[in-house]
Amino acid sequence: MRMELLAERNMRVLFAGQTMNMLGNTAMIIVLGIWVKNLTGSSGAAGLIFLLLAATAFLAPATGLLVDRAPRRWVLVINDAVTALAIALLLLVHNRHDVWLIYVVAGVYGISGLIYRAARGGLLHSMVPDEMLGEANGLFTSLSQGMKIIGPLVGAGIYAAWGGGVVAVADIGTFVFSISSYLLLRRVRDLARRPAEAKQERRFGRELTAGIRHVLANPVIRRMILASTVGFTGAGMIDVAMFSLVDQGLHRPTALIGVLTSIEGAGSVLAGLAVGSMMRRMGEYSVACIGFLLNGAGLAAASTATLAGATAGAVLIGIGLPMVLVAELTVVQRRTPADLQGRAISASEAIINTPFAIAIAVGAGLIGVVGFRPIYIGVAAGFTVVGLALLPYLGVTRPARALVEPLGVQGEAVSPVPPPA
Repeated sequence: MRMELLAERNMRVLFAGQTMNMLGNTAMIIVLGIWVKNLTGSSGAAGLIFLLLAATAFLAPATGLLVDRAPRRWVLVINDAVTALAIALLLLVHNRHDVWLIYVVAGVYGISGLIYRAARGGLLHSMVPDEMLGEANGLFTSLSQGMKIIGPLVGAGIYAAWGGGVVAVADIGTFVFSISSYLLLRRVRDLARRPAEAKQERRFGRELTAGIRHVLANPVIRRMILASTVGFTGAGMIDVAMFSLVDQGLHRPTALIGVLTSIEGAGSVLAGLAVGSMMRRMGEYSVACIGFLLNGAGLAAASTATLAGATAGAVLIGIGLPMVLVAELTVVQRRTPADLQGRAISASEAIINTPFAIAIAVGAGLIGVVGFRPIYIGVAAGFTVVGLALLPYLGVTRPARALVEPLGVQGEAVSPVPPPA
């Protein structure tokens, strides 16, 4: 099925453009943190970069509405162009007094990422037949995970050799390549709003919150978002606890985190390539359920604080993570009208990521009190409970059942295109 996807010219062009886009993004983001650290000598100042990237989640309703009011391809073109112009500000950074420019770029990157993910999700929904959405999402998730392995190494290497300005110029080049790929798409299906709705006057507040209301009103989407929120809220604390696991548990230098992250990324690449075909056979809930349980098992293995356990944990988490992410995105896409895709994707992302960001701060406070092991075990239990809680509902999204029975558990509709919220 992947070969069938890439046999289509538009998909090959989009894939090439996304490869460069993701490479530039992953390279630049890590360099922003390193750059601030080198200029200020402060780890806290460097950490603000990642806070700025996450803090833009509250803008999701507005960015989602933007995505749903214009052709997604042109939203992506303009978004890339504006981001590239913002990155050019980095050429003015020379000393610690210019650090504020790096923070501005990080904020723009955060907003740009919101628009990018919602618009690309909506564009894929228009370009790809419904039965191939899972395969397409898996393909791009696999690409994203692969770039998370390569990009930081490339960015850090260029920065060490030639400085941040050269990284900025290279990143601008990747955005130009990405913009070119969007412009080269031929006769691509894109957002087509229904004439009656396009002319209908609506209150701005209802339009702004339509994505959240749709996500919460659809029981199939709501259950998946709730499960992901519970699982990934705990995972936010793991981002803090992993440093103590390596330092105090494994008694190894923190550089080992990079090795474990690469192992996790390699597992994610493989899982991303397989998850589409798994969803065609089993359905989104079944794939997400397996993913939650694998994450729980991986965190439990890592909590043993042995090198073998940490390595096995990285493999299991690497495989389980994209299974959840791709299943969640596909559930939203398949059960959302085309003209609501941007707001629904942005809303689901904001619902999941906001408590995740809060959990990072909570983890920072807890780690000094309870240590890493209770956090790992607690979050592992959370993922496991969520996975087990999905078991009674696997039939809701199972493809074979959907063909012969239009209603899911307790009479819940599983139509891939419900009425607009």
